Amino acid sequence: MDRDLEPQRNQHEWASPPQQMLTQLVNNLPGMAYRCQFDGQRTMTFVSEGCFELTGYHAAEIISSKFVNYDELILSDDRKSVELAIENATRDSGSFVITYRLKKYSGQELWVQESGRVVYAVDGSVKALEGFVMDHTESMRTKELLKKQSEDRTRKLSALYDILEVASDPSDLKTTINRSLLRVLKAIEGDAGAIHLFDKSGDVLQMVAQVNFPELAAAKYSQISVAEDPLFGWVARINQPLLIPNMDVDERAKDMARTIHLTAYIGVPIVANDLVRGVLTVLSDDLTRYSAKEEVELLSSVGEQLGVVVENFRLRLQAEQLMVLEERNRLARELHDSVTQSLYSLTLFAEAGMNLTNAGDFQRVGQMFIDISEIGQQALKEMRLLVHKLRPSILEKEGLVRALRHRLKAVEGRAGIKSRFTVKGPISLSAESEEALFHVAQEALNNALKHTHATEVNVTLNQYENGCLVLTVKDNGQGFDLVAAADGSGLGLISMRERVEKLGGTIQYDSQAGLGTKVLVQLPADCFELSE
Repeated sequence: MDRDLEPQRNQHEWASPPQQMLTQLVNNLPGMAYRCQFDGQRTMTFVSEGCFELTGYHAAEIISSKFVNYDELILSDDRKSVELAIENATRDSGSFVITYRLKKYSGQELWVQESGRVVYAVDGSVKALEGFVMDHTESMRTKELLKKQSEDRTRKLSALYDILEVASDPSDLKTTINRSLLRVLKAIEGDAGAIHLFDKSGDVLQMVAQVNFPELAAAKYSQISVAEDPLFGWVARINQPLLIPNMDVDERAKDMARTIHLTAYIGVPIVANDLVRGVLTVLSDDLTRYSAKEEVELLSSVGEQLGVVVENFRLRLQAEQLMVLEERNRLARELHDSVTQSLYSLTLFAEAGMNLTNAGDFQRVGQMFIDISEIGQQALKEMRLLVHKLRPSILEKEGLVRALRHRLKAVEGRAGIKSRFTVKGPISLSAESEEALFHVAQEALNNALKHTHATEVNVTLNQYENGCLVLTVKDNGQGFDLVAAADGSGLGLISMRERVEKLGGTIQYDSQAGLGTKVLVQLPADCFELSE
């Protein structure tokens, strides 16, 4: 048959008037209505004229099967799923909806959706299939677009989450920045990238991280003048993203294109508190990868997160410097109030001893040496106490019991003070309770060491079956006036009481002149959570 000639008339055009009207209505529908035999080949007995727009074949060509069998138009990869759907329909529901791909007469591929039903004979056997096939390409494109948008959104959220995760890592800034750049390039599928941050002057961008920059390019762009540079400098000055799809034809980027041999450039500002802290750069050999607005928005969001990383590091560094300064001042005060005074006293006693020696008053010189020895011993105790405070606390690592044992050995043991530590019952406390008890015990031991001149201390920890815990610190020192101490003589009694009462516990002091001092702490079971 010559396809340029008028096609054969559809057999139903000679049907009765009502059937003819129905056929005309079906022929005017967009898509293809059909009826076929259930013979394994789906031999068509009726096809509406909409088949021409759908397949490129006239109805008569498909009905006669002289030119094409409909099943032959289905892409080979989809035929098995179509056959399976029809087979299931004949066995179960009697109806089916299938989405598959067709190849038109022109060679064009399109998605179609077929809705059909099984026609049964009187004896229950399958007689025929009938249904409707519509172009589903636009719907599938929309579905694919939505899927891609969903995947892109997921990828962007994942990238931002990764940056936030990196930002929460307390590593040094260089490690954090490098890890962040690697995460960005993975999310954006970039071929190379760099991060520049402002130096202290605020006029120069310094490269702090780079991936896949050639050696010459890394050296060339290691320091960039913000005022003169047309790429990095422009992004930093204007505080706006810059996208160049083809650097070879853009005067601002030709030099970089020759140095790095990549095509696409995108730079976004790294911003914190509305101030530009640096520039994030991503380079690619794909001209279309960064054409989408969403990609620029993603990198801009990443730039903001990196700004938070940089700003947090700066603030943390300032806080650490402030803490160091405060610690230096505290140590200076303690040295002045304790060791420095003792050393000054030693100097005075030594000078007086020399004068007595020159005068021949050797009896008083002997007493002078005894005083010098006592002052020196006290200064040594105070120095050991300060050194112990400078060492990292083992409370977090090893718990209250080991921390107290370490304290008694490192300070009291070296100071020549006899100590005994007794633990009764399994000690199981929350971190907050352990910290409070450790500081209370430490303060009590410090008082015994510095003020009461004790030669022996006993520490007891007892956790009873009901969960109640008792801490006792007892020494054999000279004791002190509780009333005067409570008024602020520097013994730290108020601080100790506040720590204990915050946990719902009680603290008692028992001290008498010449009879030593006893500190008793009680914590009820319900004032803290027991650790597992």
